[in-house]
Amino acid sequence: MDLRAINKTMDRDDLSAANCRLVLIELFGLMRRMQAANAKYSSWYGRVDAWPSVWEHVNRGEKYDPISENPDELRVPWFLLWEIAWMVANTPIRPGARVLDMGGAGSLFTCYLASRGLDVHTIDLQDELCRRTTEIADRMNWRLTARTMDMSRLEYPDAHFDHVFSVCVFEHLPVSGRIKCNEQVARVLQPGGTAAYTFDYANPQSFGRIDSPADVMQQFVEPSRLRLAGDGVFRDNGKRYLETPQCFGFGRFTRGMATLHAALTGQVAPGRAVHRSTSYTMGAVFLEK
Repeated sequence: MDLRAINKTMDRDDLSAANCRLVLIELFGLMRRMQAANAKYSSWYGRVDAWPSVWEHVNRGEKYDPISENPDELRVPWFLLWEIAWMVANTPIRPGARVLDMGGAGSLFTCYLASRGLDVHTIDLQDELCRRTTEIADRMNWRLTARTMDMSRLEYPDAHFDHVFSVCVFEHLPVSGRIKCNEQVARVLQPGGTAAYTFDYANPQSFGRIDSPADVMQQFVEPSRLRLAGDGVFRDNGKRYLETPQCFGFGRFTRGMATLHAALTGQVAPGRAVHRSTSYTMGAVFLEK
């Protein structure tokens, strides 16, 4: 039985582990091949053909430390690299498996799965990203199919997928949508199949609401009735890497005013704003059927 502590919040040091380094090497090679083929994947904000905004750079935090080998630092910060590497390194992906990536049409992660020869299906609410995915699949000659679809209403047969993934999408759903989605994931997974997700953790913005290990259990594990993989425990290591853009300001005064405005308008949790604890991180959870 695998008893590793894999359900956890993000740690930069994880990228130094041998299994994650192997994934990074593959990712960097893929990024270069796609750039040479003019096959454009979306940024960590889900944008294609758009220069990263000031908002995105503020979101990275004042202490952001880039990875020197990264060939596309502007669009792919190390946070996204951690999400991809950690999920892949801790999922026993079956060769030639049929895989569903929820909310990742056009993303680097979807492209990475397809580049490994998997039968990849990706869904998204944005038609443009689905069209871009089809263009990428044709250009790179991958088994990659995109459909416009709601994650909480999966239009697939029972026991259809070997693996289901989602990269930083769940926090954008209402809690009721997260619960419905996980009920659906259990239905479309084959016996012995796996699901792996990453998500914003302890994000003080009003849409977050994944703030504790109990929230992870209630929103992901219990609705799906799947088993939490690894040692069966979700751990918060206390490290926070990202900053809430709504609370950004130049100097103590403007930052304080921005934080107050965000609290009064309901953009961030008032308690977090008052104590100026507006940094957050990402988490990952692994489930087995």
